[in-house]
Amino acid sequence: MENAVRVTYMTSASFNQNPSRAKKEANERPVVITDHGEASYVLLRYSEFEANWNKPRTLYEALRDPDAPKTKEFDPERIEFDRRTPKF
Repeated sequence: MENAVRVTYMTSASFNQNPSRAKKEANERPVVITDHGEASYVLLRYSEFEANWNKPRTLYEALRDPDAPKTKEFDPERIEFDRRTPKF
């Protein structure tokens, strides 16, 4: 994965003992805070949060595949309804 976000992991005990270290780390990349080995929280700069997570998205943006090839246009096969008898 080329576009994967690099993160730093920190235990909750380490975070509680040295929150300023966590803030310094969050200046470089998101910090995942773990509880009993499981990811629980993410600490990151507010500007990064606004730029990546807090922006409204259209339905198209939410559902589109960012890795899909940009060259192929959507051209669905045409469906013919001539042979169907409508039922009322």
